[in-house]
Amino acid sequence: MPPRVGFVGLGMMGSAMAERLMESGYPLSVTSRTRTHAEPFAARGALLCENPAEVARSSTIVLSMISTSEVLETIALGDDGILSGLPEQGVHVDLSTVSPATTVKLEQLYARRSRSFLYCPVLGSVPQAREGSLLLFAGGSPEAFRASERVLACLGKRIWRFQSTSETAYLKLLCNSFIAGTITGLAQALVVARASGLDPSSLLEVIGQSALNSPMIQSKGAAVLARNFEPRFFAEHMLKDVTLLLDAAKPLGCELPALEATKDLYERAIRAGLGREDYSAIVKILEERANMSPE
Repeated sequence: MPPRVGFVGLGMMGSAMAERLMESGYPLSVTSRTRTHAEPFAARGALLCENPAEVARSSTIVLSMISTSEVLETIALGDDGILSGLPEQGVHVDLSTVSPATTVKLEQLYARRSRSFLYCPVLGSVPQAREGSLLLFAGGSPEAFRASERVLACLGKRIWRFQSTSETAYLKLLCNSFIAGTITGLAQALVVARASGLDPSSLLEVIGQSALNSPMIQSKGAAVLARNFEPRFFAEHMLKDVTLLLDAAKPLGCELPALEATKDLYERAIRAGLGREDYSAIVKILEERANMSPE
């Protein structure tokens, strides 16, 4: 029988990953800050725990998928955190998008306690998590990776290995910067198309036949035209990730002017109350600035 795996954080992505693990035969111990997110897993046989430490005491491998660097430090290092309950030689694998500095700090603190922290952010959304076709970037010690490799392989179609957790943190933030830039460019183009009298669907059709095309442009473009902003990734989380990369780039002496403009757009979206809508909802801000009513 597969070993029991702990899972902390059962939002949209965390729940999809946990479902994938259960369907693959892994017994789970689970907890989430929103208890109602964990209860469906308990109904299917998972062990429902009161806090991350309890999850860790029942597992040798604990996965976490949470919202921010601050939350990760709390669930890892708090009085009832993962580190306080993880058995010796246990591994905590975080799958979230957090700052490089946070990953380095946690890896060092875990090592002092003869435990391991592996940072393994993912690229993909809820459908890929459910079908196990995410892309994963694992950074940390070879021992921690070997201990968790089979579990991680259940979640993704490919895993890239890196020696340091900071490498994987930068890689994930850079990938997300492409997502932010693409959706910003797409939103601008759709708004200008409408304002000029050009059918935006014609724009998407032409792009679809060119080297400019990508699955994201087509799926998000169609969703925007259908006025479907049901979140696959919250706008407030995109602002968080853009800000993380801008902050992490400063000590390197790297300027990111295009990303600064994207950050401003997302800040306006958050102020307008769009934070819990899909990140493509920034198109509403551009429409408003163009005195354009929604279709």
